[in-house]
Amino acid sequence: MSLERYAAYFPPVLHFGSGCRAQAKAVLQECCQPEQSRVFFVCSKRVRQLDITAALLKDLDGLIAGAQIGISHDPTLETVEELRAAAHQCQANVFLALGGGSVIDASKTAAFLMPSQASIRESFLGQAALPSRGLPLVALPTTAGTGAEITKNAVLTDVAGDFKGSIKSPGMVPTAALVDPDFTLSLPPSITADTGMDALTQAIESYVSSGANAMTQALAAEAVALLLRYLPQAWQHGEDVHARSKTAEGSMLSALAFSQSGLGAVHGLAHPIGHRFNIPHGRTCAILLAPVMAWNLPAVEADFNRLAAAAGLADARELLKAVRALCETMTIPTDFSAWGMTTDDHDYIIKNCRSGSMKANPRPMTDKDVAEMLSALTGKA
Repeated sequence: MSLERYAAYFPPVLHFGSGCRAQAKAVLQECCQPEQSRVFFVCSKRVRQLDITAALLKDLDGLIAGAQIGISHDPTLETVEELRAAAHQCQANVFLALGGGSVIDASKTAAFLMPSQASIRESFLGQAALPSRGLPLVALPTTAGTGAEITKNAVLTDVAGDFKGSIKSPGMVPTAALVDPDFTLSLPPSITADTGMDALTQAIESYVSSGANAMTQALAAEAVALLLRYLPQAWQHGEDVHARSKTAEGSMLSALAFSQSGLGAVHGLAHPIGHRFNIPHGRTCAILLAPVMAWNLPAVEADFNRLAAAAGLADARELLKAVRALCETMTIPTDFSAWGMTTDDHDYIIKNCRSGSMKANPRPMTDKDVAEMLSALTGKA
């Protein structure tokens, strides 16, 4: 099932492929014409230590006006406020975000809200009007998974409110995305698995989302085919340039799909569970993916059959089996017992899972349905 009427919001500039990071200088300069570029650079600590990052910064010599090195996963509203203040202080006119989803989401929000006089928290909670557009942002993802370089939203943590949620606007779509698989060659297996499973989840959920359309399903189907084939190779042989490139391409296509269609119950549940137990987002999605697919199967078996065929599999049940096998290969747990989840946590998760993602799930889940799924995932610890 897909919509007959839809719109799309993509980055105006999108480069993909090994070495495309070399386009960064020209893209940053184009963003600020006719002014001289004053770049606020945001990067993770791990990525800053890479030789290719040093080479990139050398190429950008003279353009960097300020920098923030190090963003924790699940960035907080306070982190974004600090980024915005630092960018104002150095009079930046463009952001460059080099990192995973946390770096890009925090940077996207700070860049977007640069013109606003309201606090980040007021904007996040819908208590202040959002600007139509902020400063331009160029995103270079260094993981193959989150899709933050494509989307019009950012996922942030409200520490005071004790929840994780999204801020969303078409004005948050990055001005340019440079998806260079070379940055993923240094990823350890655990991050490769977590981010790769996030990308696979996004593609599968996008395909059957209530917002799916012909364009998003075509993108999602190719993403699933690529990720099922190449993610296990990238996980096992991190130095395999071809596997890394195809995994990164699958991730990008997944983001192009879900950013337009929406997601589903995996992401609806993943945010409160991940926040509650401080579990990496991709790992939370990986644990939830097969159970939610099994739940949705009666409602979308025909769609899953088509998706399976696109991935070279016989039918929906073989697709589900392939997902479970991939999780087993990459040693993904089958429940949340290792993090100490108990039935006492279920009320919090149920209360905080009713996001747009949950609404887009193809088979509605009542609170009782969620509770039953959580009971099966709680384990015996």
